[in-house]
Amino acid sequence: MPYFRTSRARNLYNCAECGAEIRRRELYFRDEPHPRARYFRGIQVRHLCSVCVLGEKDAARYQVKQLELPFESTSGGLLYVPPRVELIDITPQLVRKLARAPDLLAELDPDRFEDVVVDRLEAMGFEVKRVGASTYQRDGGIDAVAWPRSLPYPFLLAVQVKHTRSAKRKVGPEPVRQLFGVLKARGFQAGMVVTNTTFTPDARWFAEQTPMLMQLRDNKDLRRWLRDEFLREYEWRSIPRSIQVCRGFAVSLPP
Repeated sequence: MPYFRTSRARNLYNCAECGAEIRRRELYFRDEPHPRARYFRGIQVRHLCSVCVLGEKDAARYQVKQLELPFESTSGGLLYVPPRVELIDITPQLVRKLARAPDLLAELDPDRFEDVVVDRLEAMGFEVKRVGASTYQRDGGIDAVAWPRSLPYPFLLAVQVKHTRSAKRKVGPEPVRQLFGVLKARGFQAGMVVTNTTFTPDARWFAEQTPMLMQLRDNKDLRRWLRDEFLREYEWRSIPRSIQVCRGFAVSLPP
């Protein structure tokens, strides 16, 4: 394993890369092989000028100690590169993969499935705030709160995400009732339950009693969302055909 060191030249060297002279007392870099490699394999130390390592612009600043290097020099001249942790959101790549193979929805863990639902809501034009640090944290029956970015009549949407690994397992009425109770007790104007499977007839019946307030979205809807299909006739299916504004008078809505 080589050791890459910073040092000041004690003698006149030539850069192993470009052949330029490295004068005495000049800052440069030493590419030092492991001592066993030097002894048994004859690998020699390589002297590298600062231009080859840092580039011409930064090399001039490095010679006068004005350049902050992306590493630290130890007392022995060895370069220490601090560890770097970078968080990368892979949800967009995951959504593209799921759009090609939506059956993989069942293989996601609950937290990742929730990430996908949040991503699709944001793609629809919602600002979304997650509730709780994970799916397994107590959240009062709500996994996310969403509100439209640009509509002139803002509203708050409470979202409950239900994931199951079994395609045959349907979501019953209990989560729908639970979310409906939250809507009545809190300041939400609408609610949505999203699952990667489907809902039982009892769950759909309960949601249909309050169609303007409660929406159910299942596997078929998720497949549309993954294809960026949001504003089609499917989203209008919960809107009633007519509204009774007072006793004996109803307004018919266009289909």
